[in-house]
Amino acid sequence: MTESSDDRPMSTAWAGFTQQQHLWIAASIWTIVGAGLLTMGGVFWFHFPYLGDLDAEHIAIGSAALTVGLLKGKFVLDKTASRVIENTVTLQEPNPFKSIYQMFGGKTIALIASMMGIGVILRAAGVSFEIRGLIYLAVGTGLLWSCRQYWTKSFQVGKSDLMA
Repeated sequence: MTESSDDRPMSTAWAGFTQQQHLWIAASIWTIVGAGLLTMGGVFWFHFPYLGDLDAEHIAIGSAALTVGLLKGKFVLDKTASRVIENTVTLQEPNPFKSIYQMFGGKTIALIASMMGIGVILRAAGVSFEIRGLIYLAVGTGLLWSCRQYWTKSFQVGKSDLMA
């Protein structure tokens, strides 16, 4: 290995992601997927951008889907996010794919796979856009609600790293 003038190695082995980077990855995934599902839910249920179905019935049922999503976020996805955040504290794996798997863990990956599988089944079964829109509204809202934990913790970790 070639040494520079200040006696440090010019290249070192990559040590893997930091805790903050893991949290950013998780936060970004949940934010992007949640925003995408919420957007598609709005398109499918309310027929955005044409605003074809903004009557009281569609607004009330859409609001119920958003409420279900908030409840799912609070009681299911917040627990999942807390578990993932706890996993990021001890990650030491330099392989990025293995560390992402270790961060999320088997339960969270199973939850993600089941939600994706349900989406595929709904599409394959020919479920109407409107019903899928309500489901997307609920799931997207839950993901966006819970991603706040990842973002909050990532900035707390970053702030503590700056103080050290």
